[in-house]
Amino acid sequence: MKVSSIEIANVVIVVFLFFILTRKRDAVTLLLIVYVYSTLHFSFAVFALASTESSRYLVTLHNEGGGMLAKLSVLSLLGVVFFLLSRHAYNAFLLRRRGEQKVAFQIILVMVAVFCGYILNYRHGDWLQLKNVISFEAMLAFLLIGFFGVIREHTTNAVKIYSWGLGGLLILGIADFIAIYEVFYLQSWAGTLESSGAMVYRASSILFNPNLLSFWASLVYIGCAYGVHACKEHRKVMLWGMVLASIAIYMSGSRSAGYLLLGVLFISMLLIKGQFRWLVLVILPLTMLAIYGVARWFVAPFVSSNEGWYQVVLLGERFVAAPLHLINYVLMLVGAPVSVPAEVVLSIEGRFVSDGRDSGWMVLYQDVGWFGLVAVVFSCCMLVVQGVKAYITYPNPSAVYALAILFYCLLTGIVMRFQIFPVWSFVSLVLVVCLVFWCKLMPPNLHTRS
Repeated sequence: MKVSSIEIANVVIVVFLFFILTRKRDAVTLLLIVYVYSTLHFSFAVFALASTESSRYLVTLHNEGGGMLAKLSVLSLLGVVFFLLSRHAYNAFLLRRRGEQKVAFQIILVMVAVFCGYILNYRHGDWLQLKNVISFEAMLAFLLIGFFGVIREHTTNAVKIYSWGLGGLLILGIADFIAIYEVFYLQSWAGTLESSGAMVYRASSILFNPNLLSFWASLVYIGCAYGVHACKEHRKVMLWGMVLASIAIYMSGSRSAGYLLLGVLFISMLLIKGQFRWLVLVILPLTMLAIYGVARWFVAPFVSSNEGWYQVVLLGERFVAAPLHLINYVLMLVGAPVSVPAEVVLSIEGRFVSDGRDSGWMVLYQDVGWFGLVAVVFSCCMLVVQGVKAYITYPNPSAVYALAILFYCLLTGIVMRFQIFPVWSFVSLVLVVCLVFWCKLMPPNLHTRS
């Protein structure tokens, strides 16, 4: 099996989504199509699991990236969606209000600052720097046209959103099944050799990277948590969505994503009111504890071949030990006589040092310098202020979770690069929702024509 041959699945997905575009081209549908494709972009890698040399194929694919078919597929779909969404955005821009004009000005100003920062910090022959900057600019561009494309759609078909949501839960269930298969049968390409000598296998499922899988599942979890409060008639579906998302996070072994999500949910729980506010916080740890407990105490001791179950247990132990390892690492930095496993030190420092650093904020600073970084940070601060004002004015679930998802994206940038696809597309899509909500909550005196 050649790596390029399995990418035909990507072409099939794009053709199917193009078929949907022939029937529906409203702005919300366009954004949902981008979300679905971003989720399934690397799903072709799942077919490599059928090979006896799946690990080698997946490692090669990870190192070299998608082939020509995958690249052409993503460029063609995003290009068409960008064009169609731009038409919606142009019509809305002609009817812009002062608050909406301010949003456009801020985004364009940040795009200019990032470009200028790139010019000032240009590294000759560094194609990765150029790729990172293009990706970041694409994220801002999609945020801009997505905002103006959706802002004029005053009503959203609840049936359509619900049907897309059910489709999303189906995809999430399939992703969980593949993730469990990867871990249980030791088919994952991503693994960590522990100091104890044990090899921990981390699932990537349809997202191709464990950290990307956990980031995607965390966004789904936050969306379902909001749905518990906002869509009372579909509460059971939302609860199942959170359970399935928790399984994906567990199988990914992403400790940073899991604890960041818990922190954001805890803050949300403090801000929101209602009888289900605690429920959205406890489902994640309870689901993960249930998986660990069943594997550790109810199955592994009673089966003859327990290697797969042992791998599930190892993932749980990583989550349990993570807080202590982080505390010991901080103590070690200040000179305390504590020891930290070498793989933990590598995991922490690998995000902030060396050429292959994973921190999106560090990569942004490396690519555009202080000039571009300060502009982006300032705009993020303005978003936070806008979100806080919206919560103070209307302390409802929408205001709370818009602020929560903003914080999650910003904090994820500390441990994960947002310059790669589909991370930047996910970030732009969820921020479009936040911006539209905040803009519609603006005081009436700002809703005057510019």
